[in-house]
Amino acid sequence: MRVNRPWRRVAARAARLLAAGAGYGLFAARFGGLPCPFRLATGLQCPGCGITTLLLAVGRGDFGAAFAANPFLFCTWPLPAALVLWQGWQRACGRRLGKRAETAALLYAAALLLWGAARNLPLLAAAA
Repeated sequence: MRVNRPWRRVAARAARLLAAGAGYGLFAARFGGLPCPFRLATGLQCPGCGITTLLLAVGRGDFGAAFAANPFLFCTWPLPAALVLWQGWQRACGRRLGKRAETAALLYAAALLLWGAARNLPLLAAAA
């Protein structure tokens, strides 16, 4: 009899995600990452602009540069990380994400979009 072990599926997915992240990290460290298509098309920063710079700066231990790259994501990264981990575990166990977690994800996405709009306002752009 085969025992269902959801942690194995979660670990396998996490390993693939870490491998992809490490591969992109090596690429970004060597070539500077990929340009943001939204910024190329509009000249404005999207909500995620600066993620590569943020992650590379954290990897170097330069938290000031990481904060400057994307202050919103620097300060709030534990929430989406926890939501992704929880969703992965729930799916591996064959369950749906609960209403509270779905609501938290939607609120975070809304806050991220508001940040994307606010970071392009002249007042905030001058401060950056």
